[in-house]
Amino acid sequence: MIATILRSSSNFNAVEYNEAKVSKGVAELVEIKNFDLLQNTGNVTASNLQEFLINYSSQNDNIKKPQFHLAISCKKDEYDYNELVKIAHQYLKEMGYGEDGQPLLIYAHHDTSNHHIHIVTSRINPQGKKIDHDNERLRSQAVINKIMGVKPKQDVKNIVQKSLSYSYETLGQFQAILESSGYESYIEGDNLNIKKGGTVLENILIAEIEKHTQKRSKEETQKKRMQLKAILLKYRDIASNKEELNEVLKKKFGVSLVFMGKKDTPYGYIIVDHKEKATYKGKDVLGIKELLHFNKEAVTEKNKDEIAVFIHNLLEENKKQTIGELNEKLWRKYNVNVYHDGFVRDRHYKMFSQVNTKDFDILRYNFKVQWIQSFNPSSEEERSILCKFGHIEDVNDIIINENNDVNKINSTINNIKSIVDSEGTGSIYKELNRAKIVIIRKEETLYAIDMGASTIINLNETDIDITKLKQHSSVGANASNGIVANKDNMQPQITKVESLLNSKDTGHHSNREWEVGGFDNWDDIDDERKLRR
Repeated sequence: MIATILRSSSNFNAVEYNEAKVSKGVAELVEIKNFDLLQNTGNVTASNLQEFLINYSSQNDNIKKPQFHLAISCKKDEYDYNELVKIAHQYLKEMGYGEDGQPLLIYAHHDTSNHHIHIVTSRINPQGKKIDHDNERLRSQAVINKIMGVKPKQDVKNIVQKSLSYSYETLGQFQAILESSGYESYIEGDNLNIKKGGTVLENILIAEIEKHTQKRSKEETQKKRMQLKAILLKYRDIASNKEELNEVLKKKFGVSLVFMGKKDTPYGYIIVDHKEKATYKGKDVLGIKELLHFNKEAVTEKNKDEIAVFIHNLLEENKKQTIGELNEKLWRKYNVNVYHDGFVRDRHYKMFSQVNTKDFDILRYNFKVQWIQSFNPSSEEERSILCKFGHIEDVNDIIINENNDVNKINSTINNIKSIVDSEGTGSIYKELNRAKIVIIRKEETLYAIDMGASTIINLNETDIDITKLKQHSSVGANASNGIVANKDNMQPQITKVESLLNSKDTGHHSNREWEVGGFDNWDDIDDERKLRR
């Protein structure tokens, strides 16, 4: 868990930043508190929120940059967004931002593989006083440690003892083991000081470290070094930079690369093998220049066939890789993206090659899984409905999530209720179609799938009058087949899902996704017209 205090400002530009993310569909405002009339009227815009915070902060004109902007993130989906919001409230209370009346905005961001939230508030408390910011970053780390139950001093002692059990030949290699575990170290006199988050947590006599050194001949380590060289070369060729390479090696093999020198121009590196508890001089395995041969390659007639191989190798390493993850790597290495039709193009839409059929099928399926997962089914029945709806072959590919966004669900329920109560029976489904809501019947139960909000709701468990929905001729026939979607004027609102590929946007982007909602005419979902060109 990481809490990062971001830059302050006088005009609360963090609101503009987060609202821009919302408008792009990669973030949502999950909590707004103490914005008074603005909040009650629902007139929530970036400019209105900024103006409110500026006016609120003006009660103390001594503070020139009153914005407090914080990001809290976890590894992958280790915590869901509701849990992150709870952690945020604990954090804010400990840091002095938890008083009644303190304005607060919390945004959930979905633009990276790591769950993270952004928090915006004022450095002025409701009484007009400046909230304490002395040693803010050190206190921030201490607060996160407290919330997460981390005991830094005990943890570092454990890491030191574990590191002493590794096979290493020099003090530098011992420091590399510490660094690969997230700790910095520096020599002071006869001691090695070990720190994390700017705080020295432990020191150990250098003589004690040197007692545990183990000298090994090159003959003893030759076989392992040859294995490591093969691994480094293989994964270097499907990585775009040393950070990406390091991440893959640690995840797959428990191997870390610790570089020496400047970040962008290291002069050497040490290999730390956590599984074997051993260290190796990088130069004895693979020269630094050869290791860092990540130069972006211009696509030519000679190397264009390499792209399909590159894509295949990436999918061999991770069968569940999404098109966004794959395109990010493709863009960094070749300045190209895979498009909706399976062809590889550059920013000018010039075609270079085509993904092989089997690999493209995997990408299409992964897209469907990613999209259906975004609806966050909360029960086995909802998961089953969504899997049939999205043609997901294995229901276990979709994870059940019992902690759904209550605000989104209530918004969809209120939207459906408004349509059902205000429209005649004959026009209900026309209005639902406009609202991008699909009604599905499973035996006697009706489900609503809100395409815009990515939610699924069991309508039988709500107070919506579902008799009007059941009376409509488009729901009822062939109900025994499991899923029947509403239709309007004999045109199916939904037929299939698998090829909702964003063919409209032909601009280049390293994080290109096939996103739901990318079309104005979303009725055309998977009638295959988007693929056959």
